[in-house]
Amino acid sequence: MKNETTIPVTKVADLVAANKRSFKYALKRDLQALEFNEAIVTRQLSADRNIVKCEKCGKEFSAGSATTDSLFCPNCK
Repeated sequence: MKNETTIPVTKVADLVAANKRSFKYALKRDLQALEFNEAIVTRQLSADRNIVKCEKCGKEFSAGSATTDSLFCPNCK
């Protein structure tokens, strides 16, 4: 019976590659989270502004709370 135990030693290059993969994955994940957060904020802000399209020129403008009064932008009035 042998009393020797063998422990596999990992190579330094494997650890460097693993760290690099982990960093790339974290970077992609953070970028995706940033894009999702920007989309959510943009959607919330556009709901608050109440954007209406002008009937004459087609330009989008913020109508405020009164949307049924006039559908013309300030430049076309």
